[in-house]
Amino acid sequence: MDINQNYIEAVKNIKDAILRSQYRAAASVNKEQLSLYYGIGRYVSENSRKGFWGKGAIEQISSMLQKELPGLRGFSTRSIKNMRQFYEEWAVVLNRQPLAADLELDEKLLLVEIRQPMAAEFNWSDFLSVGFSHHIEIIAKAKTLEARLFYMHECATRYWSKYTLRDYLKADLYS
Repeated sequence: MDINQNYIEAVKNIKDAILRSQYRAAASVNKEQLSLYYGIGRYVSENSRKGFWGKGAIEQISSMLQKELPGLRGFSTRSIKNMRQFYEEWAVVLNRQPLAADLELDEKLLLVEIRQPMAAEFNWSDFLSVGFSHHIEIIAKAKTLEARLFYMHECATRYWSKYTLRDYLKADLYS
């Protein structure tokens, strides 16, 4: 093998390592962002739907956040409402009550087995690979869990842009 071929192989290996690392970093950031938005959505939902917050509370909170953290992006009134919707739509599935099959008897104590609480076809990797704006598009336009899981999987495996996703949702690719 000549020196040029060695360099080509070295570049290929280094490039592959860089791309894998960048993908893992982006996936980690996306996971943290989804977790943050889900938590904020839960907090906002509990206080605005069941709590004591009145009309205009989300607008006021958004405005105050922007004053407290100048340059902060992603926390407009619309974004915070989207976080609430993200939580409310997925909470039904992610936070479901355990089924009898989930329970195990362990030395006189009935313990709940911790496991992924979703439909059989749910894929956590797909869920965490899809960006927040994709989730909002899917929630807005796909009304059944099966359709949402379909679009989520397609986005995750085919790396659809938000605009490609919109086109397929409009065309009702799931059906």
